[in-house]
Amino acid sequence: MPDEISIGAAHSLFNAYNGHDKQEFLLFISSAEDLSLKAVNYRCLQYFRNYFPLEEGEEDFFKENIHPEDYPSFLHLLGNYSEELETGDSSLIIRMRSTFGYWKKFHLESRFYGGFNEGSENFVLTLAKPIENIRAQGRKEHKIETESVLRESLNRYRVLVNSLDQGFGVVEMIFDLQKKPIDYLFVEVNPAFEKHTGLRDPLGKTMREFYKKHENPWFNTLGRVAFTGEAVRFEDYAAARNRWFDVYAFPIGSKKSRKVACLFSDITRRKETEEKLRRLNEDLELKVKSRTFELEENNELLQMVFDTVNQGIFVMKPLFGENYDIVDFTYIRVNKVINRYYNQSRMVGRSFLKHNPQSAEKGVFETFKQTMLTGESADFEIEVERNERNNWFRITSRRQSGLLVCSLENITRDKLKAQKLKENVRFKKQLIDTSPDIIMIFDLYDEKVKFINRDLSEEEGMTVKKVEGMPLLDILPLIHPQDRRKTLSFHTDLMEASDEEVVEVEFRLKGKEKHWDCYNARGKVFKRNRKENVVEYIVLLRNVQSQKMTQQALITAEKLSIKGEIARTLAHELRNPLASISMSADILEKINTGSRKKLLKNYTGIIKRSATTLNNLVTDLLTASNYSKPQMTKCCLAKTTNKALSHAKDRIYLSGVTVHKKYRGPYFINADEEKLQIAILNIIVNASEAMVPHEGILDISIKKKKNTYALTITDNGCGMEQEQIDRLFESFYTQKPGGMGIGLSSVKNILDDHGATIEVQSVPREGTSFVLTFPCHEDVIKGN
Repeated sequence: MPDEISIGAAHSLFNAYNGHDKQEFLLFISSAEDLSLKAVNYRCLQYFRNYFPLEEGEEDFFKENIHPEDYPSFLHLLGNYSEELETGDSSLIIRMRSTFGYWKKFHLESRFYGGFNEGSENFVLTLAKPIENIRAQGRKEHKIETESVLRESLNRYRVLVNSLDQGFGVVEMIFDLQKKPIDYLFVEVNPAFEKHTGLRDPLGKTMREFYKKHENPWFNTLGRVAFTGEAVRFEDYAAARNRWFDVYAFPIGSKKSRKVACLFSDITRRKETEEKLRRLNEDLELKVKSRTFELEENNELLQMVFDTVNQGIFVMKPLFGENYDIVDFTYIRVNKVINRYYNQSRMVGRSFLKHNPQSAEKGVFETFKQTMLTGESADFEIEVERNERNNWFRITSRRQSGLLVCSLENITRDKLKAQKLKENVRFKKQLIDTSPDIIMIFDLYDEKVKFINRDLSEEEGMTVKKVEGMPLLDILPLIHPQDRRKTLSFHTDLMEASDEEVVEVEFRLKGKEKHWDCYNARGKVFKRNRKENVVEYIVLLRNVQSQKMTQQALITAEKLSIKGEIARTLAHELRNPLASISMSADILEKINTGSRKKLLKNYTGIIKRSATTLNNLVTDLLTASNYSKPQMTKCCLAKTTNKALSHAKDRIYLSGVTVHKKYRGPYFINADEEKLQIAILNIIVNASEAMVPHEGILDISIKKKKNTYALTITDNGCGMEQEQIDRLFESFYTQKPGGMGIGLSSVKNILDDHGATIEVQSVPREGTSFVLTFPCHEDVIKGN
């Protein structure tokens, strides 16, 4: 036998039965074309239990169960539904066979029930009301007094429902014979229902009668609630109204009634706001990426200029006189070649004419002036007598952003060919010795390091003496495990590179105090054998750890600026609805005088306290967007945790979370109590949201470990993967629908200000623990 199929409250189908709430009815939905049975209600299944299940479309059901003398009248009624049902002449009394074989009289009412989709077949909905005998009528009279009491209770319930601003309705689900939900019938609505849905006079009508193409997910979700008896909270989009709704659906009445109550509100504006915030976040991410790319380009340009080791590079700014004429230049940046040429350890900030007295008479100063005034680059050679010897230099100059960028190349070796080789060797050796880069030559025949110009890492014992002659495979363990594959690809690319090609890679190398430092490596073919195979290549290593940290700091500063702007915008948008919520709660308390006043007062109290808490959080959010240094005082960690729990008690109560506290105190620390409360409250709220409602267990403990106190907050929620944990404290990173990703980032900032640490331990589908470690107050005082 198929499961119970609920069709709706029969009394609300036709106006003729208004007021007969306690009557039980049989209900049939049959095809208007061939009278095949399509759906029935639970009472019908019970009454004809020996005849179910039927095959879909079986046409003998009515013939077998209706008295032969009454069957022609029944056929006449349904066969002419298009004429008689529309004129209202649809009443008939017939006899139907019970499961025990006797005949019982029923009063039939039928009406036309349109197809669900365009072009689909039509249906006839038939209501069979049993004609009661005298004994049943007597029992009914004895129930009048009880029903009167129930009706009075129902009236109070309706007053409460009708006062809600949210839409409220009760529907009964309609299923086909395969237990698939195909429609639902409206049996009760409040005044706000029509405002939210736009449906006029819905009582006694089905959803398909309003919208034939109503979305199936709505039927499936409400059908699940009717079958399982389990409440559900969901958000869904109604295409017919072009609106979003937040719906709380729960079963009502007996399980056999298949009634579902829906409390809902229009959240279209919130969804639109969330979409705007999402697009804004995407735009901000694009701006961050664009800014990062610009910084990288500028850095590459600067590196390209100053890494030109074969010539001196210097940048100067002009000095102007009273007539706005250029009277001198000042060095603002030079490389080591220039410092070496002038035999000065620091040239920045010094006068060009003072260190080059011959530049005026040789025309160098005048050339530089013309470059600055006209913007035309210059390239020239000069001869200078230095140390009783003639030297030749090639100088280039160009104007860039109001500065003069010059290169100086000694070409004396080209003029004095007899000394070319000697000077060339000496010059290259000096470059290697003074180069800021670590220069290494790898011998692929012997598979070892042939040359290195300086110590790689003194802390790890990687000196020149140890590295020269080291097998190549011994270098691999010094490279970060995640970067070893790309360093091997770097080696392969060099083996296949041309003589002019430069191969570049970045990787992490073991540095001081067991930290990993980021290095940039540029490699080039150095030597080939007769078969043109690479036998040696040269690599220039440069430690770029500080550069990476600077770039990250700039990106972080940009994000913090963006976060402040979002905080101010979000706080502004929240204040008005918070004020409306508080005022509505006050009005509800004043107008409610019924028997449920005490129960309602509990919930209005929760609303007002929550609104106050949110308003305070808005203020804190505005304050947090303008960073202020924490005011550190002596406070008890246990009391601060209790205050955070007090702020979260309404959220914990509504979520049905059980809290286990394992601490007594006192545990004195040095902290800004208000800011620390915000951090702890944020973790507690996140934990309550991660747990299944009414199944959550929150364990909070405080333990002393040597000179610190460890606060542990553990939930039995959904848990996290390692990838989520790694990014948990990043700004704007979130996995929560509608979240902004600033909560845990703020927690991390607050704990950093307190000199505290935070660790996260999590197992997917089992739970998460946050461990916050604080220095004891006594130790903080001693440290100061």
